[in-house]
Amino acid sequence: MPGRIGALLFWLAFFLLAALIAWPANAWFSLTMPRHQALQLPIMAGMGALAATRFKTLAIRGLSLQLSLLIGMLASLTFWMLPRSIDLAVVFPSFNRLMLANMLVVGFFCVVVFRALAWEIRILFQGMVAAMLLATGFALRAITVLLCSAYSISQQHETGLALVAYGAAIFLTTVVSVFRGLGTRNAEAKRENAGEKTRALNFSAGSEQAECGGTKDEQGG
Repeated sequence: MPGRIGALLFWLAFFLLAALIAWPANAWFSLTMPRHQALQLPIMAGMGALAATRFKTLAIRGLSLQLSLLIGMLASLTFWMLPRSIDLAVVFPSFNRLMLANMLVVGFFCVVVFRALAWEIRILFQGMVAAMLLATGFALRAITVLLCSAYSISQQHETGLALVAYGAAIFLTTVVSVFRGLGTRNAEAKRENAGEKTRALNFSAGSEQAECGGTKDEQGG
């Protein structure tokens, strides 16, 4: 019973916060480009990932389905970072809420796909996201032409700096994951080699005992 009450309170707070971000606070987030792109979207993606933690056994298996979902998530992120999409999201609140719902879905499926995803593909996906954010961020910092008519060039530069920070954080996380994965692989390889050596020694000892036993039988005969 306490577990059910906790789950009910979690989902109640979750949907209230999502509604607050998508409706009353949407005008505040949309007022500047850094709030809209570097704050509102990551919050919604994080909430989607948090929701996925409530389904501890849920995992997407099957390489083809995993790759399809990863490609779809990358495509959706790319679409919502286009200047035209940003302008439409600012002008039309309903379009912006569609974007927010998409970020919730991306955050949710990112967790459930990563649970059963091969280590190499996970590293590749994280690297691609980091590279995309870094490239977009540096471009927004360098370009002096207004890309989004709804915002100013200074806000464009601030958003670029935030995207560079996000990309750098994901890149560092990817590097740490690489070294951890390599360490785990090396430890597993050492355990396998030790196991093979132990089995070989046991086999040799058994063979020697069998030969000794056969020799004694011959001598006794």
